[in-house]
Amino acid sequence: MKIAPFQQKILMIVAVVALLGPNALYLYALFKDPSLNVSAMQNPVALAFMIEAMMLLGLFLWYVWIQTQSIAKVMTYLILSFIGSLAFSFPYFLYRQNKKTKY
Repeated sequence: MKIAPFQQKILMIVAVVALLGPNALYLYALFKDPSLNVSAMQNPVALAFMIEAMMLLGLFLWYVWIQTQSIAKVMTYLILSFIGSLAFSFPYFLYRQNKKTKY
């Protein structure tokens, strides 16, 4: 997939904002008050969002496999998703894949 240079910049901006925004907020809350995780699991609305995120992760992992046919890249994507959220890992994956194809 070829992505224009300005689109590459947008992908990287989205990845960085997601890494420093929602992900940083989650990590701050996790370390400040770990009991909030338990509360989130008991909240049906929060649990619905977590289940949806896991379903999307499965779809994105399948997409990575279809695009790369590489179990190493699938595992890398999985690790990036847990480190930095789906909002970080998917645009970052697209950015890195495009860097290898040389627009």
